[in-house]
Amino acid sequence: MPHRMRSYLGALFRRSRLESDMDREMRLHLELYYDDLVRSGISPDEARRRAGAQFGSLERMKEECRESRGLAWSDEFVRNVRYAVRTLRRSPAFTLAAILTLALCIGANTAIFSVIDAVLLRPLPFPEPDRLAQIVTLYHSKSAEGVDDSQDGRTWEMLRDHATFLDTAASGGGWSGANLATGGRARYVDEQRVTAGYFAVLGVRPVIGREFTREEDRPGGPPVAMIGHSLWTNLFAADPSIVGRSILVKGEPHTVVGVMPAGFRMLGPADVWTPLRPTTTGEGSGTNYGVIARLRPGTTWVQAASQVEALGQRLLEGKRIPPETRVRYTAIPMQTGLSNELRTTLLIIQGAVALVLVIGCVNIAGLMLARAGSRTREIATRAALGGGRSVVIRQLLTESLVIAIAGGLASIGLGYAGIRALSLVAEDSLGVWQNIRLDWRVLVATMVVSVMTSIVFGLLPAVRASRVDIRTALSEGGARGVAGSSSRWPRRLLVAGEVALAFVLLVSAALLIRTFIALRDLSPGFDGTGVMTAAISLDDARYNTSANMMRLFTNSLERIRATPGVESAAVALSIPYERWLNMGARRLDGPAPGRIPITTLNYVTPGFFDTLRIPVRSGRPIDDRDTSESRKVAMVNEAFLRRYLKDQDPLSSHIGLGGSDQPIAIIGVTGNVQQRPGWGGGIPLSTPPAVYVPASQMESETLKVVHVWFSPHWIVRGTGGRESLTAAMQRAVEATDPLLPFSKFKTLDAVRDRTLIRQRFQAILLGTLAGLALLLAAVGLYGMIANTVVERTREIGIRMALGATAAQVIRAVVAPGILIAVVGLGTGAVLAAFSIRALRSLIYGVESSDAWSWGAAAICLLVVAAAGSLLPSFRITRANPAATLRYD
Repeated sequence: MPHRMRSYLGALFRRSRLESDMDREMRLHLELYYDDLVRSGISPDEARRRAGAQFGSLERMKEECRESRGLAWSDEFVRNVRYAVRTLRRSPAFTLAAILTLALCIGANTAIFSVIDAVLLRPLPFPEPDRLAQIVTLYHSKSAEGVDDSQDGRTWEMLRDHATFLDTAASGGGWSGANLATGGRARYVDEQRVTAGYFAVLGVRPVIGREFTREEDRPGGPPVAMIGHSLWTNLFAADPSIVGRSILVKGEPHTVVGVMPAGFRMLGPADVWTPLRPTTTGEGSGTNYGVIARLRPGTTWVQAASQVEALGQRLLEGKRIPPETRVRYTAIPMQTGLSNELRTTLLIIQGAVALVLVIGCVNIAGLMLARAGSRTREIATRAALGGGRSVVIRQLLTESLVIAIAGGLASIGLGYAGIRALSLVAEDSLGVWQNIRLDWRVLVATMVVSVMTSIVFGLLPAVRASRVDIRTALSEGGARGVAGSSSRWPRRLLVAGEVALAFVLLVSAALLIRTFIALRDLSPGFDGTGVMTAAISLDDARYNTSANMMRLFTNSLERIRATPGVESAAVALSIPYERWLNMGARRLDGPAPGRIPITTLNYVTPGFFDTLRIPVRSGRPIDDRDTSESRKVAMVNEAFLRRYLKDQDPLSSHIGLGGSDQPIAIIGVTGNVQQRPGWGGGIPLSTPPAVYVPASQMESETLKVVHVWFSPHWIVRGTGGRESLTAAMQRAVEATDPLLPFSKFKTLDAVRDRTLIRQRFQAILLGTLAGLALLLAAVGLYGMIANTVVERTREIGIRMALGATAAQVIRAVVAPGILIAVVGLGTGAVLAAFSIRALRSLIYGVESSDAWSWGAAAICLLVVAAAGSLLPSFRITRANPAATLRYD
């Protein structure tokens, strides 16, 4: 460190001692010069006068010394901070209001930024995360763009065998349930299927044991498993000898080969990992794999992306792609890929809390403008004593900085509380899988925001206050010297800006609330009253044939139906409000036979439609006549009929499912049921085309694949209440097979709420922020009118003395507030028209121009504005005209 810098820092941190030494040294020089003059025969009084004239002001000399040491600015800053603290202590109401406003606004930003930090900014919790990639397919056309992170088996093999710049691995499409049995007891666990080398690509080693080998990760390979640290600890007492032992997973013995370290997770929780064993047929014929990669040493992102794109061109050869659509494969950073779905939502929420912060800053700026007007004489006195405009501006900005730092420190506590609350719901509501915490990045961001806000809300009041007319202020004094209309306009404009920004948030919140209500109130297409459901994983070696599966269904349903209080029961692959199996189909007859692009499929047992009370529009429901030996039949819903069979009689039509042309006769048409589709741009609920087939007619090979992704649901309707139905279901299945555990029991209302949890979260969060913005706008209007009443007290007294009624005076005082609210409302409408374009991906069931949302936001804002303007004006009714005439 240079000598000058060390000297400067030393002076800065030893200020008190240096100031004392400097004062003693200067006084010593002054006394020595005085003594010399006296010894030369000059009288003491004359010697003192000459010494003073020679040395000048001690304070001026100290200031010159400080400047030579580079401490003048810091000395002034310390003095300004001390003065600011004393001044703010004398205005506790203003200070508390400003600090609380900033604490709320910055705290909200801190909480939301912590989520953004966890998802978008914080490196993934793996070694060298900047070299981890995700393989995606990019689609681009004139009407839309898309990113797909799902790949088929052919793509996986191409990358595994020919991507020389990458180490690749794959996983199954998401997590599924699995049955794990030990010690004669079974439990339902979360399973993820991965290829050999998956954990090596992530850079994570098992805490004991190893990961899968290529020999284990091939069709027909030995059954092996890896277990999570939590399962190892809770179920096996952290026994290190677990490696090499056999556990029953999915109905067959699996040898445990490794245990993952504590805290390891990838997108979601998993208790057990098994080999994926990817193929190009069956599951691998569709896009059901996720492929990750790690750049090999010396490889750049450009090289990796170029190689993946070149290999992708070979994969696209022979595929039918619309001419206006461009498709290419590429490698993107894993963090970008994992956060792609959340990015838009998080940025919208961050924009909303940023608007709240701006409104809070505008509010405080308005308060400081009013406060600066009441300090005109003080500021004029400082200017008259030699303080220039820059001195006044620095002093007022220092006050703003003190308020901002205090608000920033207070916001850390509020932000931490917000982070704790978000941590409880973020994974379920937003799919955030990384820990949300208050780390150093969030703290630095909080303090930077605090300092920046001090400049934002402090600069305008400081500059305006520094333009004081010294002569007028000192001669007229008080607030009357600044009560002219021109001094009110800056604050009025700020309040109008608050109202405009609040209206933007109100409209946005109203649209999201209307979206949630519209989705919640969709006609379900069934009656879920008194219905209980639970799933069982049949990805189990004991149930890999249709005959074994139907034996389980028949025996368990007979026991459940025999339970007192049970009205009906059935089993279905999927239930309403959840995602159903996507399936291609073909029309085999009618005027236009041919390919049906896509539909959803659900296998059901007899009694399904009665249990859920789904109406049968025509034909008959699936019943006991539909067995594995009878003709193949199916039911379709009204959406399927409208889209694919509108020109033919459905009850005399036949379809083929999957790649088969085996005719399936349509025997009935049902009403539409709400479900979460697997396509459609993220629409949470809809009624897509659906086909119902008898569970007894499902092929064993198809079931093996389907049950990897889906766990069938037992659905029971009864009058005995939740506990009674739950107990009946458990007893029936345990009596049939004690090693088949149920997953979580849930009502269909709970399933719906789970499906709409993100929409609920967005509506509540944005509604809360809009409410805070509305409160701040009301406070701004209230403060402006209250300050106007104070400024115009003498004028009000004169008007009332001349015969004006209290109502007339109130109207005159309130009118500017209402006018400002209307102007702000108009400005906000223009801003909202542009800003809500960003919400289009979050809005369903309502238009962005929804009149109810806009009208409700406008009415709410005007009512609050009227209240905020009227309340402070009521003090006029208690005013004494004689007293107001003497007001100064």
